[in-house]
Amino acid sequence: MRFPRAIARGRPVVVLILAVLSGRTPVDAGAAADGCWPAPVPGWEPVQPGEHPRLFFRKPDLPALRARAETPEGKAILARLRRLLNGGDGRTMPSSKRPVEAAFGDKSPELDLPEGTYSIGHAAGYGLLYQLTGEQQYADLGRQCFEWAFAGVRDRDGKGRYSWKAPSGALRAGPSVGWYAAGYDLCYDGWDDACRRKIAQAIQDYGRGEKDVSLEDLARGRRQHPGSNHWGAIVGGASLALLAIAGDPGVDAQRIEGLLKDNEACILRQLANGWGDHGFYVEGDGCGAISSDTALVPALQAWRVAAGKDFITPRPNAPWMTLKWVMLSLPAKDGAAFPGRGVYGHNLWARRQLSGSGQFAQGFGAIGDAEKPALLWLYNAAFRDADEKAGAPFDTVSPYPHRAVLAFVNWPMGAAERNPGEVLPRAVRDEAMGFCMFRNRWQDGDDIVVTTLLKSTKGNYGVPGGDIIVWGLGRRTRFPVKMTGAVTHFEATATGGVVSTSAGSFGVDFSKASGAEALMVLAGPVQGGVKAGSGVQVIEAAGTNYVLMTLQRGEAPAAKAEGGQVAIGGQTVAYDGKKVTFAK
Repeated sequence: MRFPRAIARGRPVVVLILAVLSGRTPVDAGAAADGCWPAPVPGWEPVQPGEHPRLFFRKPDLPALRARAETPEGKAILARLRRLLNGGDGRTMPSSKRPVEAAFGDKSPELDLPEGTYSIGHAAGYGLLYQLTGEQQYADLGRQCFEWAFAGVRDRDGKGRYSWKAPSGALRAGPSVGWYAAGYDLCYDGWDDACRRKIAQAIQDYGRGEKDVSLEDLARGRRQHPGSNHWGAIVGGASLALLAIAGDPGVDAQRIEGLLKDNEACILRQLANGWGDHGFYVEGDGCGAISSDTALVPALQAWRVAAGKDFITPRPNAPWMTLKWVMLSLPAKDGAAFPGRGVYGHNLWARRQLSGSGQFAQGFGAIGDAEKPALLWLYNAAFRDADEKAGAPFDTVSPYPHRAVLAFVNWPMGAAERNPGEVLPRAVRDEAMGFCMFRNRWQDGDDIVVTTLLKSTKGNYGVPGGDIIVWGLGRRTRFPVKMTGAVTHFEATATGGVVSTSAGSFGVDFSKASGAEALMVLAGPVQGGVKAGSGVQVIEAAGTNYVLMTLQRGEAPAAKAEGGQVAIGGQTVAYDGKKVTFAK
């Protein structure tokens, strides 16, 4: 069954889809017009040539970070970092690395490599240890990582797709050069001038002459567009590389400055056109994990620290790439469940590779201070115990050392968690993508989440609109009627929320006044027959069709027409032609 689609919405949606696919989608007019996105970071001091570290912290931050290394949390993360570097104390190069002669690429056999195998994140891991201890051996190990990279040693990825040399396309080139550049940033002060210049120039000339994977092409997002899950990795990785070497001896300052300007525009386009304003990615959630996790979210942190440009605070687009996980994830025995849409669902809470992992270690660096206690609640509720049991505390289960680096820098050590219900509203709308989220509470795996996607979205992959997903009390189901159309009304209430289109109104109420844990109602000109049963009831009152669905343990409360309204348990539901309302 369905609501009729608003024909007037057809052409603008098609135009938007074509624009996204061509890469020519205009940045949101409000964002461009008011000039506040990105915003200047208050009190930021410009980075000087040759000044390092700069990407995720700066020299004045080192005393606090060294004190952090003496805390129980800091010691645990650094012990894990050392194991990720060489399987033990982190004082040597790893004994395990991907064989140079092994086939690589998407069609190559998958290799199962042990923890501690060499990766694109190793130089950054050694670099953090150098910054914290001042011991020269760690800077030397970081230099050896570059020697291995230049010699063709590939990343630990099972298919060997990430690499300094011959990466498997732009998707893998961006994170490869970006995370090596993070190692350059952290090891810089431990190298002599010749080494610094050599590596800075190598980053500047990365992939030169190779189509799509040169630093110029990565910075400008030549390959793909904001509607491709590849693009965040491409332009985000380039951000890390450019910000790391900008102004340093040995690089072409004017060239890098120009590329940074182009790259900044790409980051803005990615946030405004690939991502919605509250966490929905145009290709869906699994694809979004590729876009955000591989390099984009850390790049936003680096823009703040190294360039004084804040993409995070002025608008919700960036922080909600992380906060959507808090809004919709349900704690489960094996971690967390997430009502995803679109392809690549295996990325959702995968937590092991570059995609689908780092939501906490990286996410804490890309949200506001007020939201960090809510993100901490999710980690503690869903992952803390299992991570500690696995010897990988504080979101360091990924075998990549740079994730442990960011966990050390970003974790809100000493902070108390806070129930997300005290931080986030019960209903949230992603206006750009036509996506709405409703949640009853944050407690356990029996929490209830409801999501609507009111229009289809399309990048390279598409996500069909209409389905209303309902998860809760152990059930994973859908509302029996699809709903699409232009939004005419949206509101979050203390007990749920309401969204209306030109065709009708959908309301969610978690007050329990109906006798159910959740009451969902669609009111308006429902076409065709809707089959009742399994908590679904169809009522006509005063010429208005109501489709009701409840979630509860036991028998569903009965609904009936009562005057011009519907009564169910101790609750009444009304529709005035514009919106559904609930009353007791």
